[in-house]
Amino acid sequence: MAGEPFSPEDLEGIIWQVWTAYLGTSPTVSVDEEAPGNHAEITASVGVAGAWLGTVVLRGGLGAAAALAAEMLELSSVKPDDIQDAAGELMNIVAGNVKSFLPKPSHLALPQVVVGRAEVMWPGTRLLSRVRVQWDGYQVTVEVLEGVPPRRD
Repeated sequence: MAGEPFSPEDLEGIIWQVWTAYLGTSPTVSVDEEAPGNHAEITASVGVAGAWLGTVVLRGGLGAAAALAAEMLELSSVKPDDIQDAAGELMNIVAGNVKSFLPKPSHLALPQVVVGRAEVMWPGTRLLSRVRVQWDGYQVTVEVLEGVPPRRD
């Protein structure tokens, strides 16, 4: 993706660093060409606005989200609020790292977390990067979506 402010390889590096530093595990991270579909039981996102417009998104199962929360919060069992808080915070960390690659000034919105199978979409965006993240028997996808300016005909 020549000329893009952010590449799939950038996202792979960020994910590997975040999972290693915050979750104490070395994930397998690979570019994912396949759309995640509507199978996610949790969707966490952080919007980016300013010189660059877009969204950073995590989608996965509740088991994976619970494992993330247990590791991040150092708990042996987690409650639904813990899962939502940890998913939002993890995406805030990932989005902050993505932001470091983007044109300045770019600002992060507060994380949004949807629990349950829902068709969560971001109209007016296009996919820049999508990776599959696998660790300890769990899997999620992380995407970077870029806002597309409306056409003026």
